[in-house]
Amino acid sequence: MLASITGNTKILGVIADPVSQAKTPAMANTLLDERGGLGDFVMLPMQVSAEDFPAFITGLRALKNFGGAVVSMPHKIATANLVDELTSEARLVGAVNVIRRNGDGRLIGTMLDGEGFISGLVAAGNRVKGAHILLVGAGGAAAAIAFALAKYGCASLCIQNRTPDRASALSERVRHAYPHLEVTTAIQATSHYDIAINCTSLGMKPDDELPISKSLIGCCDLIADCVIAPEMTKLLQEAVNQGKAIQTGVPMLAAQMSLMLAFMGAE
Repeated sequence: MLASITGNTKILGVIADPVSQAKTPAMANTLLDERGGLGDFVMLPMQVSAEDFPAFITGLRALKNFGGAVVSMPHKIATANLVDELTSEARLVGAVNVIRRNGDGRLIGTMLDGEGFISGLVAAGNRVKGAHILLVGAGGAAAAIAFALAKYGCASLCIQNRTPDRASALSERVRHAYPHLEVTTAIQATSHYDIAINCTSLGMKPDDELPISKSLIGCCDLIADCVIAPEMTKLLQEAVNQGKAIQTGVPMLAAQMSLMLAFMGAE
């Protein structure tokens, strides 16, 4: 494998802070290897702080053998304001999770988190159409998933966030795009959800609090987590303890990996 990396190899990246937990490089390079593309492309982890991120993005325009990158926390929203062009999906969501560099150095951004999450849910035999859904989070991934849930016909969507104003702002944007969808930020005493989704970073650290309370977990049929590592978060373990169905964050990433590579030109 190492012999296939040459001076002609195009560099792909996964940009995050932290990045040590990322499964994307291993998954992407394995897929490239299976397809005979490893050597033409290779994906590397790139740890960049929020403070240094704008300068880093500027540098990518000058790196002629840079093909593209997966963008992860905490950079998804910032990226939308730093690239040269956005796809319609990224414009709607206001965030980016994949960029590619064109030959002229221009950076193009798209958002695939929503499609990836829905594909992962459906592949596991779950139904979005007609479902009542609780979404926790209001960042880039949460926005992408919120719009995708609306697009694929959920019956209602309740958005919660530690900062209520952000939940309200996202709710308003989804309601504007899908005026017939019931979108709220209020949980009623009688609320019941077919699916609850954690789109926050809570769960990445051992001492993180639960993003969804134990009592609220009891009001949900399926608990899904967008956290990739650890794969079995405290939230998911609590859901298992309560006898709930679960979905880890890995299916979302796996479902969009081919889409990501294709967008970066590494088909």
